[in-house]
Amino acid sequence: MKICGIKLKYIMKSFFIASFLSLLSSAAFAKTTDTIQVTQKDIDTKALQIGSYSYILYNKQTKESPAQRIVLVKINVKAEDYHNRPAFIITQEWDLDTVVHAAYSIFDAKDFSTIIHNTWWKRLGYAINFDFEAKTVNFEGKGIKGGIPDSVKTNAIRDFNQSFDSYNLNWHADLLVYQLLPYKDGRTFVINYFDPGFGKAEKVAYSVTGSDILINNDGQKIDCWVLSHSDPGNIVERYWISKKTKEVLKEEDSSPRGYRYKIKIGLADDK
Repeated sequence: MKICGIKLKYIMKSFFIASFLSLLSSAAFAKTTDTIQVTQKDIDTKALQIGSYSYILYNKQTKESPAQRIVLVKINVKAEDYHNRPAFIITQEWDLDTVVHAAYSIFDAKDFSTIIHNTWWKRLGYAINFDFEAKTVNFEGKGIKGGIPDSVKTNAIRDFNQSFDSYNLNWHADLLVYQLLPYKDGRTFVINYFDPGFGKAEKVAYSVTGSDILINNDGQKIDCWVLSHSDPGNIVERYWISKKTKEVLKEEDSSPRGYRYKIKIGLADDK
């Protein structure tokens, strides 16, 4: 009876250890597979910050080198009706020594899908107007010598038409999109992104790689999620997103060519 008791005790102990290890393994597996294919139900448009805010965009060859090509990025977000439905009207203006880029976008207030997107870049010399409601594309570039290349028009229209095959979010408004996601440590978001006029819609993965503290100009500590994305060519993007307001406070892009930063005005550059 004593021997049997010892065996039973050993068996029960082994059972509990095996069960515990199984639970740990399951928890670890669940953590590594916490991936969300972002759909309309995952988007919280109530979290979008209404109003005007600005970012300083600049490049550095190294983290210690001086800032180069400093651009002021101005964003304005309004909640208005468009064609009798709630929408967000968003404008962007990028200033160097003059306006180098402007965009006007309208998004559905329910799921942040794009309704209108008009974009102009000084370096390109032309504007493209995308109407996702009417499914039309218009080009404006009267001052371009020889006109807008036919290949540009063909590719833009083709990619635009293909974008309707799935629910997409506008890549040009990524700083606003990141305000709308349900953050959790270790979670990965797979986003169907489309930047109208600049390539096909594609799936892009962003992972919450941890937390960090930023310090604003008043010396206050801001607890942030860190959202990371890696591209081919050793390009790594990292975003610091306030856990309280969900605003993107800082972006750091690194590549073999150097660094690119976006810093929300009101936030100190260095921690």
